[in-house]
Amino acid sequence: MKKKYFKNKFNSKLEINEKKFLLPMLTPTSKGTKYWEPSPEGGKLTKRYFGRVLLQLHQILGLLYSLNIETKNKKFLDIGTGNALIPQLFLNYTNISSAIGVDPYEENEHVSSWQPNKTSENLKQIINFINKNSDKKNFFFKKYKKFINLENFSFIPPDIKLKKNNKKKEFKKIKIDAHKLGLLNEKFDIIYCKAIEHIPNWELVFKNINKVSKNGSVLYFKHRSFFSYLGAHRFSSIGIPWGHVLLNDKEYKKFTKKFYSSRSKEMNNFFFKGLAYPRYSVSDMCEIALKNNFYPIYVSSEKPRYFKKILNFTKSINNFWPNIRKNYPRVSSSEILSGMYHIVFKKI
Repeated sequence: MKKKYFKNKFNSKLEINEKKFLLPMLTPTSKGTKYWEPSPEGGKLTKRYFGRVLLQLHQILGLLYSLNIETKNKKFLDIGTGNALIPQLFLNYTNISSAIGVDPYEENEHVSSWQPNKTSENLKQIINFINKNSDKKNFFFKKYKKFINLENFSFIPPDIKLKKNNKKKEFKKIKIDAHKLGLLNEKFDIIYCKAIEHIPNWELVFKNINKVSKNGSVLYFKHRSFFSYLGAHRFSSIGIPWGHVLLNDKEYKKFTKKFYSSRSKEMNNFFFKGLAYPRYSVSDMCEIALKNNFYPIYVSSEKPRYFKKILNFTKSINNFWPNIRKNYPRVSSSEILSGMYHIVFKKI
């Protein structure tokens, strides 16, 4: 099969090969679907999704525990909550007083949100699993790791003691945009967000987070950087290593029109509207946070399971680093090579 190439402004001859540069790094999709298509299983609670929720909950609890952040009688806010499983589980397994989940969309209304429906039934299944597999109230990673063996992660949280909450639970899900959080007219102690890369205008987001927090409040982002290898997500990823970063905006539109003509409109729509635009780096995030009285107390990036392979790609592409620095001068090499970030801020 003849190789395909695309030349960018550096006259770099970039090879296009999805089988080599993209598919091995993505988690597999359901049989019979393309890598960018939603699962035909629809609203079914799959084992993989089940494992993702457990890992997400465990990572939050484990990180708060390791940072000695107290949850007793605290108020919890989940920004971009989707089906709101996380705040409800957080209520069940910590001694917080209340939890609110906010999202501008209903379940599965946004292209990046493929979640099982029947949330109340799913919640019961997950709670039953945790209760049955927690020895002396300890939450064990080994009990659910079989569900996520195809996932890309390296942050394995420690076994922790669960604080089961048997009191009356105060939970609400509110349909509201992250840019309008100030309308909640409430202050939260622990604020969590897993979707900041899908939210534009971080300046306004942090300004509103500032309004709903107080001195000592903790803000935790689980964040896949746009500049990382899979930062364009599967909806706008292309068959060039870091193609979404090596090409400028004009080149990206030209490329999708030529090589992905049947879905270029959808790809461009997600690339410029479904992902935060203009592009923000982790350094930008920290600077914006500081302007809003939040300082970083923890920053780490999970090493991608495909790290060695993509490191070799950087060596095989001519002008790789000059190209990136020209397009995005504020982005560090560590962010380019990053996996999922875990960033925790504290308000002063």
